[in-house]
Amino acid sequence: MEKYQKLFLDRMKKTFKQWEEKGFVEEASLYRFLHTVKGTAASIGLVEISNEAEKRMVNLDEHGERQWTQEEWKSLLVFLADVELEEKAGVQLETEDVEKVTENEKLILVVDDDITMVNYLKENLENQGYMVLAAVTGEKALQLFYDHKPDCILLDLHLPDQNGLELLETILGKSHSYFIPIIIISSDDRKETRIKGYEIGAVDFLAKPFAFDELKARIENRIRYKELISNAVLLDELTGAFNRKFFNMELNRYLYELNRRKDILSLVILDLDHFKRVNDTYGHNIGDVVLRGFAQFIMANKRSSDYLIRYGGEEFILLLPHTKREDAEIFINRLLADFAAVSFPTDKGSLSITFSAGIVEVENPNIPIEDYVKMADQALYQAKDLGRNQVIVYEDTVNETTSHKVIRIAVIDDDPVVHQLVNDRLGKLSFGNIEVDIKSYREGESFFQSKWHNQGGRTLVLLDGIMPRMDGLEVLRKLRQDYDENSYVVLMLTGRKSEKDIVKALELGADDYLTKPFSMAELEARVKRLVKRMMM
Repeated sequence: MEKYQKLFLDRMKKTFKQWEEKGFVEEASLYRFLHTVKGTAASIGLVEISNEAEKRMVNLDEHGERQWTQEEWKSLLVFLADVELEEKAGVQLETEDVEKVTENEKLILVVDDDITMVNYLKENLENQGYMVLAAVTGEKALQLFYDHKPDCILLDLHLPDQNGLELLETILGKSHSYFIPIIIISSDDRKETRIKGYEIGAVDFLAKPFAFDELKARIENRIRYKELISNAVLLDELTGAFNRKFFNMELNRYLYELNRRKDILSLVILDLDHFKRVNDTYGHNIGDVVLRGFAQFIMANKRSSDYLIRYGGEEFILLLPHTKREDAEIFINRLLADFAAVSFPTDKGSLSITFSAGIVEVENPNIPIEDYVKMADQALYQAKDLGRNQVIVYEDTVNETTSHKVIRIAVIDDDPVVHQLVNDRLGKLSFGNIEVDIKSYREGESFFQSKWHNQGGRTLVLLDGIMPRMDGLEVLRKLRQDYDENSYVVLMLTGRKSEKDIVKALELGADDYLTKPFSMAELEARVKRLVKRMMM
């Protein structure tokens, strides 16, 4: 952290020098400076400085035009005078052991139009080790549900765009497939409301106001029950295919047989082409129909000894025992041609969809099965890269330039210390064969002028809320209005505590937000979660 503290202090002194040469500073610039200090300082261990900056922001106008004289701004910022790292008492450097945020933390979706309640639940649940996503409308709640498949949903019944009970019914039609518990939290504590909620399928009802420790206990109880059920089930309820638990069990058994009998097995990864486009164009209900239809098609055409597993989202694995890769390729190509002729009726006309496949021959029981899955995935990605609707067999000579995916992370923040900190920390992340490409921008204009994020694929945008010229909310609005929403996932990094600003960000389409100051471990956990969603 000392490296980043030095960068931070050097930049601060450079800013002071520029102001001294100018003779005055505009109030809006002074506000942005303190906003940056507040957000960055605590994230790099300078907690006292962050706290002092926050106190001094209270009486400043974010858009103020008043010109502060040198004497005035130096008096306001006296707490920063002659700051040196070795002399600053009470500085606690963040260590990697302090944060307990992990990529395996449970995900809670909070659906409530009361942003005060959302912030309260988000802060307290995250302090307990959960990751929390928030939605202030039913429409956004459905999107987050489909995209993230949370471990538990907290649902208020009063929403601005639809009745909470109607949303409950819609979500429950899907969440039962994943055994996701829904807990109603509502100030409407009437008996008939409770009964209606339970009849539709909510697992619990907690009246507002409630004690947080009681809510925490109920969440823990429901998630434990969900995991018990999930671990006991071997079939994917939506498609009828086997699930990943069965895949792990069956592969371990088969690897034993492979070693004993010197047998072979072909492992095939099947992935529906442009499936997200189907959901966005025809709706998730049609998407579910397509998933079921695809699984039924494969199961009707496979041998009785073959196994179909839903591996995740629109991705399936087909295990073909006693099958060489050449024979597997012939079989999958036949399925490819036959499925292209299948159509699904919709309100917008008939829909046809294709799939791509990657094949690997499993012949060495000493190689971990995870490695074979990666090989098949590399072949699948090459099939996608070459135009989709085709089959690629994994070879040792698979072109490495097309055997990995790229996730772009754009950092839009006017603080170069944040750029350096995020680049160093996130640049070390690993997602198997996924390459992480990070680029930083000091303002929204330069981001939109860049062609870097217009190369196809998807981009995760880490967006600061307050910046010169183009405000973070303006960047978000333009991104959602002028660009393909499916290509950009937005995580707001905001020092704003104003509830209306957070609501506005969520309404404009932010996928998540972090309030500065935040720890890098917390940011890393969020990025991992969002990148995993982008890879689906």
